[in-house]
Amino acid sequence: MNLSRLWRTVRYLSAEQMFFRAARRARRVAMRLGSPLAVRFIGKAADALPPPDAGAPGLAVIAAIVLRLQQTQFGDDPAGVADGKFTLLNRDYDFGGIDAIGWRGDFDEGDNPLRRMILAYMGYAVPLLSHGRGRDLAAVAGIVRSLEKANRFSAPGALGDVWNAYAASHRLINLLSALALYRAAGGAADAESESAILDHVRFCAAFVARDPERDLQYNHLLKNYVALAVYAAAAGGIPPAFDFLEDAIAASLRQCILPDGGHAERSPMYHALAVLDVQILASTSLFADGVSDTLSRMKMALAGMTHPDGDIALFNDSWLGEAPDARTVAGLDTGNGTVRLLDTGYARLAGDGDAVLFDCGPCGPDDNPGHAHADFLSLELSISGRRFIVDPGVPTYTAGPSRDDSRSAAAHNGPHVAGEEPIEFWKSFRVGRRGRARELRDDRLAGIAPLWCAGAHDGYAHLGGDVRRFVGLWPGDAVLIADLWTGMADRDVLSNFLVPDSWTRAAGRGPAFRRGDTHVRFSCFAGKISGVDASVCWPRFDVEQGAYRISVAPAPGAGFRTAALWIVWNDEAKEPAPEDLADLFDALRAC
Repeated sequence: MNLSRLWRTVRYLSAEQMFFRAARRARRVAMRLGSPLAVRFIGKAADALPPPDAGAPGLAVIAAIVLRLQQTQFGDDPAGVADGKFTLLNRDYDFGGIDAIGWRGDFDEGDNPLRRMILAYMGYAVPLLSHGRGRDLAAVAGIVRSLEKANRFSAPGALGDVWNAYAASHRLINLLSALALYRAAGGAADAESESAILDHVRFCAAFVARDPERDLQYNHLLKNYVALAVYAAAAGGIPPAFDFLEDAIAASLRQCILPDGGHAERSPMYHALAVLDVQILASTSLFADGVSDTLSRMKMALAGMTHPDGDIALFNDSWLGEAPDARTVAGLDTGNGTVRLLDTGYARLAGDGDAVLFDCGPCGPDDNPGHAHADFLSLELSISGRRFIVDPGVPTYTAGPSRDDSRSAAAHNGPHVAGEEPIEFWKSFRVGRRGRARELRDDRLAGIAPLWCAGAHDGYAHLGGDVRRFVGLWPGDAVLIADLWTGMADRDVLSNFLVPDSWTRAAGRGPAFRRGDTHVRFSCFAGKISGVDASVCWPRFDVEQGAYRISVAPAPGAGFRTAALWIVWNDEAKEPAPEDLADLFDALRAC
């Protein structure tokens, strides 16, 4: 074990997180060794809870929200589930029947349990039961029984994935919503199947209430509390055992949601999922007080992370298809002009179907940056409503070279130092040393472009330098990207830009691409384009798409180096004057 790296990681954790992490590990050991006793103990707590009613009036709106989410992930009718066929994060698995489900398999994720957990979330039950077919209800009950049989607390690893509070929270929400939709669809009564499902839901509620994830906190802990709120809605009121819940929800929302409405973990995908969670809270009469303002701010912030195609930028751990498209979730037009999310650290420039989304904020909260990528000062660009410069996305959550490479600075569209990282990643979600980015707001940077944003980061301070970037958008015409590196004279520095192969290479001066009637070309005012190489990206989890990587090397200077890339899609666009560029770099150096 690298003790110095471990210290650089845990030094940011709160005393509360460290205490509950140790307590959880000890509790899991005790539950695994004394599995029957632990089941009886939690079972007694479950028996003390008021029984949930899948026909409770408060569940109807909740179920509609959950259905929209699960249809995005599993389609309108995942009928194959009843025969043991599942699609989990874009891969198909056929177990030959629900009695043969391999709950403890690795599902092509190696040491990471993500697909195993998604199978255990049972989100597929929601669109399946929405059709009101009795065969499907019996199948879901059978899946529940299969999970319980194969994942006893004594089973190696079960308490780390299928039976952790996050998985149990998802399962509780999904099963209650599925039953509510089944009844609304006029499904035939099946007391035995409903009883098996509701008994499991009750056990999940007691399990989560006993051990919410106060070690990880953030989106995990909020999901725990949302699950308990859904149970309370189904039970017709807040059970005495949940008397902590109202204050806990308020505290969790303060932790997760920043003043500008952004999510503290700086992932647009997790932000969209959190909007749905807060919509669930707002739909209950039990927890609606004070939630509406938070929800409004979250929707406005989500619009600021959205492309003209209506879906999210893929900064940090984000991919498409995990949540409904952002425009649907937010219910807002993304609009034109400049949006600056000052607390989150994102900026959006947009007009005439073009948009730049720019990351100039922290990689995440210091006490839980697990979803961070080294995408400081990275950007995404849409031209004429189509994504042109894209984030690499997420190929896997499994620790290893693919995970490391996809999180690296070189994989993203930001200025970086070759072979060095502004963030110290290890394992799947660990972060040791980490730099910090900030937005640059200086009047000296204004005036060169109609819409602009700028930022700096200190992720290379340990190498004796820093990095700054200006982005200007001329809607309908062009983008200027001006990068400046200070210090680090003995280091190779670059800016990379990733273009998906949905755009075709075209003839032109410098790299050029075409899609439909739109023709885009690259040129440099400072520095030079040093290469156009074949690459890949993963806009959907584990779904590889071809791409082109354009690399820009800077021009040398006295104590600093500069690169200015001009991306143009209107031949009549007016280029910035050389003196304006000189003034721009002087201003960047002075900020």
